[in-house]
Amino acid sequence: MTTMTCRLGGLLLGAIALPAFACDLPKVPLIPEKDKIGDQAPTISLATGAYFDGMRAYTDCVEALLEAAGGEAAPPSFKGVINGRLTVAVAEAQAVQKLFQERVAAGQTAQAGSEAALRKLIEGLASGMPDYAAMTPEFATQMKQQIRFLQPMAANSGAIQSIDFAGIDTEGRNIYQVVQAKGATNARIALDADGKIEFAMLRPAPAPGDRPRPTATIPTRSSGLKRDR
Repeated sequence: MTTMTCRLGGLLLGAIALPAFACDLPKVPLIPEKDKIGDQAPTISLATGAYFDGMRAYTDCVEALLEAAGGEAAPPSFKGVINGRLTVAVAEAQAVQKLFQERVAAGQTAQAGSEAALRKLIEGLASGMPDYAAMTPEFATQMKQQIRFLQPMAANSGAIQSIDFAGIDTEGRNIYQVVQAKGATNARIALDADGKIEFAMLRPAPAPGDRPRPTATIPTRSSGLKRDR
C-alpha cells in the first residue's frame, strides 16, 4: 500500500510539474490552392516562416523535456513518447514545406542577380578563392571558416553546365538546381539590398538511383552558409 501511495504521489507531482514545461505546437499556416494565391504570396511566406520558427521552438522544448528526464537514461516508455512527438512534428513540417513549395514558391520569380551570384560563388569555391567582397561581412566571415569543407565539394563536382531556378523557400531565398560535369548541387541563395550574398546553402543532390537519406529536420531561419553532413 505504501509503495502504491508513493507511486501515485510521484505521478501527481509529475502531472503538476508538466505545465511548466508545456510545449505548444504552432498553428499550421493556411496555404490556398495555387490559383487562389494571387498577391498573397508575401503574406503566406511570412506566416509559413513564422510557423517553422514555432515548430523549431516546439521541438527544442520537447527535446528539453527528454533531457530533464535523464536524456538517454530516461525510461524507455518516456523516450518513446518524446520520439513520437518529434516524429509527428517533423512529418507535419515536411508536409507544410511541400505544400508551400508546390503552391507558393514554384510560382515566384528569382531575385535579380541571384543566379549570377550563385555561379560566381560556386566557381570561386571550386578555385579556393571566393570573392569575399561580393558577400556581406557576416557571411564572408562564415565562408572563411567553412571554405576548407566546401572547396573540395565544389571542385569535385566539376564545371557548371546549367543552373535552373526552382522557386522561393519560406524565408524568401532563391532555390536553384545546379547541374555540373561530375554531379549536381541543390542550392539556396539570398542577396541583400546591395546585391551582396547574405545567405547560401549548397548541398550535393542525390545521384540517380540513390535512395534518399532519411531526414528529421525542421527548416530554420538561421543565416549563413551551410553544408550537408
